[in-house]
Amino acid sequence: MDARAIAKAREGAKAARQKFAPVVGDNKANRPLEVVQIDHTPADIILVDSFERQPIGRPWVTLAIDVATRMVTGYYTSLEAPSRLSVALCLTQAVAPKAELLAELVCNVPWPAQGKPHSIHVDNGRDFRSHAFRSACAEWGIDLVYRPPGSPHFGGHIERLIGTMMGAVHLLPGTTQSSVVAKGDYDAEGMATMTLSDFDRWFALEICRYNNSIHSSLGCTPVAKWEALSAEMMGDIPFEMEAFRVSFLPSELRKVRRDGIHLFQIRYWSDALAGHIGRGDGKVVVRYDPRDLSVIWVELDGGRYAEARYRNLEMPPVSLFEYREAMKKARALGKSGSNELVLGELIRQQRQIEAESRGLTKAERRSRERKGALKGTNSAVAKTEGLRAIDTGDTSRPLFKVERW
Repeated sequence: MDARAIAKAREGAKAARQKFAPVVGDNKANRPLEVVQIDHTPADIILVDSFERQPIGRPWVTLAIDVATRMVTGYYTSLEAPSRLSVALCLTQAVAPKAELLAELVCNVPWPAQGKPHSIHVDNGRDFRSHAFRSACAEWGIDLVYRPPGSPHFGGHIERLIGTMMGAVHLLPGTTQSSVVAKGDYDAEGMATMTLSDFDRWFALEICRYNNSIHSSLGCTPVAKWEALSAEMMGDIPFEMEAFRVSFLPSELRKVRRDGIHLFQIRYWSDALAGHIGRGDGKVVVRYDPRDLSVIWVELDGGRYAEARYRNLEMPPVSLFEYREAMKKARALGKSGSNELVLGELIRQQRQIEAESRGLTKAERRSRERKGALKGTNSAVAKTEGLRAIDTGDTSRPLFKVERW
């Protein structure tokens, strides 16, 4: 019997295609940052929440690898499904120097990966096909190459990296293994002990170990290969990393009104918007970070971004997920009036209840953990529940950190 027909009948058409379909052409790079591949995967581990240490499910991991040196250039872990934000944060970390990250990890091994890639190879997911992602790549001179449908070998480097990383994850408590058969009767939820922050730190250290281990295809470590080819490196570091990060965030078109920008029925204001009221059709590109809605970025003349904040400074910083949950509850309760006032009242009530709650369901614990991730996104904003009057005339008063406007 035909071997391909047997594989198709036993394992399915996809498995048969992977085993017997011809592999045409090469996917190689000769210089660092010439080609970088990015992809997502659910990690094979159950995490617990940081409040009650109860299981909340599997995290997602976004990885970026340089093809020429096999160096992992960036990563991002989250409880959210893959999105434009995942890609933006992974790519921003890949481009930025790693000195600050290594200092936080108290890790002395080298991670020299930095610089803007010349080309990015991705699959055909919606997050990579979005207009915002494609326009941001074009703005920064990054070639975007999509994997041909039905050609898994086109992303072979990132796929092998994901397999290697998940192999290491399988040694952690709470692992789900790669399949139900491999898992057997192991109680993944019962044995789970790691929070998202624990897993993020462990994963970063695992990347450092990978980058400094001998790679079978190279005959040396990715770090050694990077340093050997560093003279031929193609990428450079953007002068303004914050502008690079913001350009990859989700965006909407909004009109500049007399009372500012309206996004998700929340009003934002910046003095930089005053000169744009009533000009042309008034539509501008507004970018936002779903993890923290307290600040948005408005694209003005010449591609310059102006930072705008809540018009009502008494509103607490919230994530988009938390905001939608609060407004859903407000509609169910029949509350009316300004979204901003209702939002502020409901979220403060919810946070108080959550702080006192016990025995939450898995979905509620996962929801709370997602909201808790906000604290690390913008510490200066997250610790501010509104502005308070300060007497600057009394020099005996202590000084406090303030936001830079």
